[in-house]
Amino acid sequence: MNTFIYPAVVEKGEDGGVGLYFPDVPGTAVLAPDIQTAVKDAKNMLVDRILEIEHNNMAIPVPSDLDVIELNDPSDRVVFVEVFLPPYRDAAANKSVTVNCTVPQWLRDAGKDADLNFSQLLQNSVKDALGIK
Repeated sequence: MNTFIYPAVVEKGEDGGVGLYFPDVPGTAVLAPDIQTAVKDAKNMLVDRILEIEHNNMAIPVPSDLDVIELNDPSDRVVFVEVFLPPYRDAAANKSVTVNCTVPQWLRDAGKDADLNFSQLLQNSVKDALGIK
């Protein structure tokens, strides 16, 4: 599934800010100075949480129906937050990670003297070894 739409509860903060959480997705709560920032931050948190759940091969929570969501205060509201995951999955897959590689010192020094990009060379060599174009 690529698109998820979850209800989020918006609460007014005592300091004039906004709290927002997804009742169906544990560990998702944000505090923000305004609703726009809260929704933006909550959306990013939801993306991260769903990707984490997918990575751990866990079941993705089913969004609740609107009529079963309990509001604690008459001023609380429910908004819906939609995320389309393919761009985030692609970004996560293409995120650079550190790989520790050992070479003789003379080879490292010669490569530095020649202004070689070791990371690019390693990437190209691994792609060649795997037959990736």
